[in-house]
Amino acid sequence: MIGGAILSYILHNASAFPKNPQAVQEIKDWRNRAAFASITTPLFALVMQLFIGFTGTDLATCVDLVPFV
Repeated sequence: MIGGAILSYILHNASAFPKNPQAVQEIKDWRNRAAFASITTPLFALVMQLFIGFTGTDLATCVDLVPFV
């Protein structure tokens, strides 16, 4: 999550340097993917943890997939 945010920040700044429009678009695509992953990964982990909790097993108390919640 943190790595994706850092990577999207670096790629956002790096997209200003190339003069080739195709290279700029390729860097922006990678930036968007990194930003999307840094947002959706913790949300997906939270949803998985909620589904495990709905089953009634004790697995949700043993394994905390989202340590910040």
